[in-house]
Amino acid sequence: MRGTDATLPANQGWWRTLILTCATAALALAAGRSMFSAFMYYDDEGYVLISLRNFAEHGGLYRGVYSQYGPFPFVLYYVLHALGLPFTHEAGRLLTLAAWTGCAVGCAMLVREATRSFTLTLAVLAGIFPYLWIMVSEPSHPGGIIAIAVAAAAALGHRWLARGHTPAWGFAVGAVAAALTLTKINVGGFVVLSALAWIFLHHENDRVRRMAPGWLLAGCVLVPLVLMRPMLGIDWVQTFALVFACSGGAAILVIAPKAAPRAGWRTLCSCLVGGLAVTTVVIGIVLARGTTLLELLNGILIAPLKQPAAFNLSYTWATGTPVLAMASLATCITAIQLRRRGVTAVDTVVALLRLMAAGGATFAVLQYPNASPDRIVFGYGAPCLWVFLWALPGETAGRRAARTWVGLLALGQFLHAFPVAGSQVAWSTFLAVPLAAIGAHDAAIWLATRFPRLKHQVGRAALPVGYVAGAALALAIGYRFVKAADRYRDGSDLALPGAEFLRLPTEATALFRLLATNATAHGDMLFSEPGMFSLNLWTGLPTPTLANVTHWFSLLNSTRQQAIIRALEAHPRVCIIKQRDHINYLTRRSFAPAGELHDYIAKNFSPAFILDDFEFQVRNGRRIDPLLLGEMLVASDTPGNDNTALRLRLLLPAGRDVDRIELTSPRAPGNPPLRFDARNSRLEIMPTDLRGAPSGPAHSIGWPLRLSGPATVLIHFDRFAQPPPMAGGLITLRGPDGSEVALARLKL
Repeated sequence: MRGTDATLPANQGWWRTLILTCATAALALAAGRSMFSAFMYYDDEGYVLISLRNFAEHGGLYRGVYSQYGPFPFVLYYVLHALGLPFTHEAGRLLTLAAWTGCAVGCAMLVREATRSFTLTLAVLAGIFPYLWIMVSEPSHPGGIIAIAVAAAAALGHRWLARGHTPAWGFAVGAVAAALTLTKINVGGFVVLSALAWIFLHHENDRVRRMAPGWLLAGCVLVPLVLMRPMLGIDWVQTFALVFACSGGAAILVIAPKAAPRAGWRTLCSCLVGGLAVTTVVIGIVLARGTTLLELLNGILIAPLKQPAAFNLSYTWATGTPVLAMASLATCITAIQLRRRGVTAVDTVVALLRLMAAGGATFAVLQYPNASPDRIVFGYGAPCLWVFLWALPGETAGRRAARTWVGLLALGQFLHAFPVAGSQVAWSTFLAVPLAAIGAHDAAIWLATRFPRLKHQVGRAALPVGYVAGAALALAIGYRFVKAADRYRDGSDLALPGAEFLRLPTEATALFRLLATNATAHGDMLFSEPGMFSLNLWTGLPTPTLANVTHWFSLLNSTRQQAIIRALEAHPRVCIIKQRDHINYLTRRSFAPAGELHDYIAKNFSPAFILDDFEFQVRNGRRIDPLLLGEMLVASDTPGNDNTALRLRLLLPAGRDVDRIELTSPRAPGNPPLRFDARNSRLEIMPTDLRGAPSGPAHSIGWPLRLSGPATVLIHFDRFAQPPPMAGGLITLRGPDGSEVALARLKL
């Protein structure tokens, strides 16, 4: 079953390649704009980056360098670093963008190989970008590696199996499974299970092939029970196990009767060779960098088994999901029975069900950016899998085997969303998009040939209708995605080391510059609760030890926490940044920070200032004068020029003049700013050192403001002549041309 919109001669297909290339470039540019205009305060990005850097510089993965993940990402980045890649936010985001784009291209090529439909290929290319929008929130996270590896396994696997290159498929799948196992053991394990299921269902040995359905049906029940055993008392987990068992059982039931012999023990050996090749290289490098085999075993296998108890995130299933899953399985069994009795109409019904399910997937993607497509597909997609694996009459054995592999791979990855149903929901379900496109294409072509009376009319209409529908869908999805990326136009560049071109809302940019500047001025070591290690990368300040992780209070053992306490004790000028909003989030989910290190910080540190739920803490009894944090000083309640002063400690770029200062409130963006310049205020400055100690006498100066070093600045004005200032407001210092010279914030 092939599409009718790709039958032009090869020398007339150059424009297709050009359009796909231009579309990929435009979508990747929009993805980059989205990625470089967001920063997640839970900061897994900083944790991963600093861990990768520490391994490259010090070695000792799992011994000194803590990680929840396997060694493969560390070896990959170690090699890239040796080739010149820096461990910065910008480099990490560019690599994640490459993985995001590669995943979209891989899915598009999968559809191209399966359907020969240019417009469907274009639509899937456009659809994967918003489907994986969560990449914006997870720069440098192993999720990017996982996504592109799964996409490669699907696209290359489909190509090779459709053409009968089973040994090549085996080697590639083994290599991908090893890489993923050494990234996140559960994800790699799911690839292994999918590959074994495909091999056994298509085995050359008749006995193995006959017994395979029974084994696999039992596995569909047992695998989720074993995987989810620690949390099976929780409602959402029970529903998850039920949905997988029903969906997997239906998939096996429709695959088994039509599975032809295509693999043998040599195929399994090819998988092992590919897996051993990757494993040998990765393990060899990690061992050479100071990790023992026992530490590797703990980091890859034992520690991940404990993580569901350390942190989990639930998914809210729709009320009727269990009923839908069981009804879908019952429908599948009924359809199989009817086909065995020779009821040919069942194929027509399944083809129509495919089109309906594909329409649902399209609807989900079109909800972006108002709703997350992956959350919708995760809730309803798995029970529909079997209709896309159903063998319609006339399909070749090679195409059927190839599509079966993609379906089994998607089924295994569905489990990736346990126990943390966050970003993992998108990574675990994105194969639904190409599967829906392939299934809808084949169903439409088959239905067109199934009814002779309509065949002639449909055949004439298929080309223009297919072009228009596919192109319109691709344009609609692409437009929404590109439009959402327009947020990059707003805000200010972060302008911190390694993150110069991250553009965040101006209030957030001012906050992070303020935190980084004060940490550098007032500290010689920086720690945070929860771990926010981007601040260490931006400031260059060391962490207490190499054991750095976001939720250190639940993931680091007593020995490691005691080592951090000793390091903090040895640094009187250490600064602690506590993010109260994140702590409150964890507390509401019964993961409140606790333990000896948490208690030590609570007992020995207190806030020097608080801004936007961030506490900048110093050791008890120590006082600091914060930079870039303004405060209003009221001299009198009588209208007049000098009744109020805005006090600021500033460190300005060398040679930059400040012609005016504007104070705006993020809580009232429509209100006019409070503005200070030569017409309504006067300046008084006192030179200081970085810590705030005076280094010269206070004196008045005229506008524009120019500083040669750190100084305390007083802007005297009449507060009755302008709108009142707002606590927490944004202070923007502007040059003569109106450009931003510096940002500060007003004390709460």
